[in-house]
Amino acid sequence: MTTKPNYVVYVPKQPQDWKKADPKLRGDTYNDHIQVIYDEARSMHYCFWTQATREGEPDHHIVFSRSMDGGKTWSKPVLLQGSETRSNPRPLASWQQPMLSKSGRLYLLWNQQVNGDKIHHGALFGAYSDDAGLSWSKPKSIAMPRMDMDSPDPLVPAEWCNWQRPLRLGEGGKFIVGCSRHGRAPYDEKKQCRVEFWQFDNIDDDPEIEDIKISYFNTNKDAFDVSQVVGATNYGIKEGPAIEEAAIVGLPDGRLFAMMRSSVGSPVWSVSSDHGRTWSRPKILCFQDGGKPIPHPRSPCPLYDWEGPEAFSGKYFAIVHNTFDYNDVTAYQNRGPLFLLKGQFVPGAEQPIWFSQPELINPRPKDNSYYTSYTVANGEGVLWYNDMKYYVLGKKIEW
Repeated sequence: MTTKPNYVVYVPKQPQDWKKADPKLRGDTYNDHIQVIYDEARSMHYCFWTQATREGEPDHHIVFSRSMDGGKTWSKPVLLQGSETRSNPRPLASWQQPMLSKSGRLYLLWNQQVNGDKIHHGALFGAYSDDAGLSWSKPKSIAMPRMDMDSPDPLVPAEWCNWQRPLRLGEGGKFIVGCSRHGRAPYDEKKQCRVEFWQFDNIDDDPEIEDIKISYFNTNKDAFDVSQVVGATNYGIKEGPAIEEAAIVGLPDGRLFAMMRSSVGSPVWSVSSDHGRTWSRPKILCFQDGGKPIPHPRSPCPLYDWEGPEAFSGKYFAIVHNTFDYNDVTAYQNRGPLFLLKGQFVPGAEQPIWFSQPELINPRPKDNSYYTSYTVANGEGVLWYNDMKYYVLGKKIEW
């Protein structure tokens, strides 16, 4: 394979050309939003992902697989929620977010279609497992407050997506995650995308799904948008402005650093000094203070702590395309070769993580969209990723 993986989680059964896929069989030619957790107590890897025939098709569903040998072999993916086939469509389920409580209870929350609307519109649902994913509780909903960007019609669900899994980076080790909110607030000129943050307050109490408590930070007018970014211009003329898909890491001084994709030709960043409750004004991501902006289209841009997602180590890596055509009318540009940037914490710097020159990690000329996870188990760091949104793979990341 072009990306030279070290591990193979899943190879689809249906042909890669989705038009040739059998609509009566499980749609598996689209595999996205790979979420992997390592359960140290059980020495198991759990992998959850969104699957379908193609993004936007009526068979979006969530599947689950696990490995008991360090990722060498994986169990047959089990359907957890959603619409399995195009020939018998059911309400969609997508954009899963797993969390492992201190007792070992495995939680899974997701975006659940409730009224036949498009993907990203949905209610927040969840279930849990007390036996490492062999069986699951009955799915139940979690109430979500209405935000400014939501439809004024209370019957229309919010349009939202959490692309990274929640991490124990919040206050007292609570799980926190960035949420992409789509819509048009009453004070907006056009529809756009903003970033807010969710903190899961009581997962370690092993609550029932309906009793999960969530604190919402950086919401409504405080949520990140392009107009807040110093010196930014909205190059996404066709689609409208966007800041979305936050990736969060911890800094050695206890602050949080969030890197987000945007429509301005580069990722943007922000820091929080109070465990994610409030955030600094977002700025364009550069290689270092006073350096050049890192060019990148409106495409996933993962960022991880190299020693472990919750390590606060000061050593990081990001994945970007390292190119952007500022003369184009769209920010959704070619998702070509991908490059790895090594990052180091720099005490006292304005941008607290400075990045090295790009190292090629995926040479494929198009169709690279890395919705990924990262785990460190037994001293080995592995990036779990979707190759061409088709294969589900793992690659060792070495410093």
